[in-house]
Amino acid sequence: MEQVTKLSFKGQSIYVGMDVHKKSWRVSLFTDNFELNTMLIPPSVEVLRSHLHKMYPDATYYSVYEAGYCGYWIHEKLQKEVYLI
Repeated sequence: MEQVTKLSFKGQSIYVGMDVHKKSWRVSLFTDNFELNTMLIPPSVEVLRSHLHKMYPDATYYSVYEAGYCGYWIHEKLQKEVYLI
Protein backbone atom coordinates (compact mmCIF):
# COMPACT_ATOMS: atom_id res chain seq x y z
CA MET A 1 0.00 0.00 0.00
CA GLU A 2 1.35 3.42 -0.97
CA GLN A 3 1.58 5.97 1.82
CA VAL A 4 0.36 9.47 1.01
CA THR A 5 2.44 12.19 2.62
CA LYS A 6 1.18 15.30 0.81
CA LEU A 7 -2.34 16.68 0.95
CA SER A 8 -3.72 17.47 -2.49
CA PHE A 9 -7.10 18.61 -3.75
CA LYS A 10 -6.04 18.31 -7.39
CA GLY A 11 -9.06 17.94 -9.65
CA GLN A 12 -11.45 19.27 -7.00
CA SER A 13 -13.29 22.60 -7.03
CA ILE A 14 -13.37 24.90 -4.02
CA TYR A 15 -16.01 27.65 -4.12
CA VAL A 16 -15.09 30.75 -2.11
CA GLY A 17 -18.07 32.88 -1.03
CA MET A 18 -17.22 36.29 0.39
CA ASP A 19 -19.20 38.89 2.31
CA VAL A 20 -16.84 41.86 2.29
CA HIS A 21 -16.73 44.58 4.95
CA LYS A 22 -14.18 47.21 5.82
CA LYS A 23 -12.93 45.54 9.03
CA SER A 24 -13.43 41.86 8.17
CA TRP A 25 -14.50 39.37 5.52
CA ARG A 26 -16.84 36.46 6.14
CA VAL A 27 -15.63 33.66 3.90
CA SER A 28 -17.49 30.41 3.26
CA LEU A 29 -15.79 27.52 1.48
CA PHE A 30 -17.68 24.79 -0.36
CA THR A 31 -17.02 21.80 -2.60
CA ASP A 32 -19.59 20.35 -4.98
CA ASN A 33 -20.98 18.29 -2.11
CA PHE A 34 -20.01 19.87 1.22
CA GLU A 35 -19.67 23.10 3.14
CA LEU A 36 -16.08 23.01 4.32
CA ASN A 37 -15.74 26.07 6.51
CA THR A 38 -17.13 29.50 7.30
CA MET A 39 -14.74 31.94 8.93
CA LEU A 40 -14.22 35.58 9.72
CA ILE A 41 -10.82 36.80 8.50
CA PRO A 42 -9.00 40.13 8.36
CA PRO A 43 -9.71 42.02 5.12
CA SER A 44 -6.70 40.64 3.30
CA VAL A 45 -6.25 38.73 0.07
CA GLU A 46 -2.96 37.42 1.46
CA VAL A 47 -4.68 35.85 4.49
CA LEU A 48 -7.27 34.18 2.26
CA ARG A 49 -4.64 33.01 -0.23
CA SER A 50 -2.52 31.53 2.54
CA HIS A 51 -5.48 29.67 4.02
CA LEU A 52 -6.56 28.23 0.67
CA HIS A 53 -3.07 27.06 -0.26
CA LYS A 54 -2.43 25.58 3.18
CA MET A 55 -5.75 23.81 3.70
CA TYR A 56 -6.80 22.99 0.11
CA PRO A 57 -3.61 22.80 -1.99
CA ASP A 58 -3.80 22.18 -5.73
CA ALA A 59 -7.58 22.74 -5.90
CA THR A 60 -9.31 24.83 -8.53
CA TYR A 61 -10.77 27.87 -6.77
CA TYR A 62 -13.88 29.82 -7.79
CA SER A 63 -15.03 33.04 -6.13
CA VAL A 64 -18.46 34.40 -5.41
CA TYR A 65 -18.85 37.83 -3.86
CA GLU A 66 -21.66 40.21 -3.12
CA ALA A 67 -22.62 42.53 -5.95
CA GLY A 68 -21.37 46.05 -5.45
CA TYR A 69 -18.36 48.24 -5.80
CA CYS A 70 -16.19 46.62 -3.14
CA GLY A 71 -15.99 42.97 -4.20
CA TYR A 72 -14.64 42.85 -7.72
CA TRP A 73 -11.09 44.06 -6.98
CA ILE A 74 -10.75 41.19 -4.51
CA HIS A 75 -11.78 38.70 -7.19
CA GLU A 76 -9.25 40.18 -9.64
CA LYS A 77 -6.44 40.06 -7.09
CA LEU A 78 -7.34 36.49 -6.15
CA GLN A 79 -7.22 35.54 -9.82
CA LYS A 80 -3.62 36.77 -9.99
CA GLU A 81 -2.42 35.44 -6.64
CA VAL A 82 -4.42 32.25 -6.11
CA TYR A 83 -4.98 31.24 -9.73
CA LEU A 84 -8.67 31.52 -9.12
CA ILE A 85 -11.26 31.08 -11.86
